[in-house]
Amino acid sequence: MHNPHNGADKVPLKTITKSGIYMLKLSKPKADKVRVWDDGTMSYRLFLMTADGHCLSQSYGTKYPKSLAMLVGKMSGNFTSEFAGRTPEDYVAYVEKAAGKVVETLVEVSEGNPRPDGSPSYKYKLTWAKKGQTLTAPDSF
Repeated sequence: MHNPHNGADKVPLKTITKSGIYMLKLSKPKADKVRVWDDGTMSYRLFLMTADGHCLSQSYGTKYPKSLAMLVGKMSGNFTSEFAGRTPEDYVAYVEKAAGKVVETLVEVSEGNPRPDGSPSYKYKLTWAKKGQTLTAPDSF
């Protein structure tokens, strides 16, 4: 059977390498990819993408729950208390509130250490507008 959604309409992904303001959409995490650490905390490399295929991924863990709560709160548009779950499924349910929403995000990019294969890596600082305000890019961009 012919599948019209065979990926031909997908945009090629391009890593965000320049600081700027992007309309980012958060992808839903998968429970089988949530990493559980010895101390019981969890982390997941969350994936954010623009409509034209610019993307970034960044690890968000429960060890430092404020940044995860900020991401979910800002992306979902609702105040979110810090993660209190215990399982990878809890993590997915927590982040799911923000998945699929498109939010204007200021992305500050800095170069990270090169990967083992020599390709560049990037670090990201994400900033969201306060309620009722719009983002403006700093002059340093």
